[in-house]
Amino acid sequence: MGPWPRWITASYEQELGQPICSAEQLYAWPAVVLCHDTSDDPVLVFVNQAAQVLWERPWPQFVGMPSRLTAPAEERVSRATALSASGVVRGYAGVRVSASGRLFRIVDATVWPVVDDAGVVRGQAAAFTHAEPVGG
Repeated sequence: MGPWPRWITASYEQELGQPICSAEQLYAWPAVVLCHDTSDDPVLVFVNQAAQVLWERPWPQFVGMPSRLTAPAEERVSRATALSASGVVRGYAGVRVSASGRLFRIVDATVWPVVDDAGVVRGQAAAFTHAEPVGG
């Protein structure tokens, strides 16, 4: 996992003025937490257990995957537009797709930039506690 849990939790506290949890707790934290890097086609660099359960993907299949693939094809443009904002985004919602093709809507997510120890933006993280099924 490298430094990502520490960067994610420290950046959350810096950006939102309160802690999410400790870096040691992040992987098992009950809220869903994901983070992608800043590459041209951002790839996931951290996903906690709650994210792996929701997306039905174990760590080896999830980390390294382009984050755009967490959303169905028809939702990718709106996802990219919403996540292109710099700074903190509160109340984000959007449709996502699990490995089995199950659609769900994430509700009231918080998105924030993740910076390293030198203050360089290294990624973008999202956390949320609620997702609801889409369709039948």
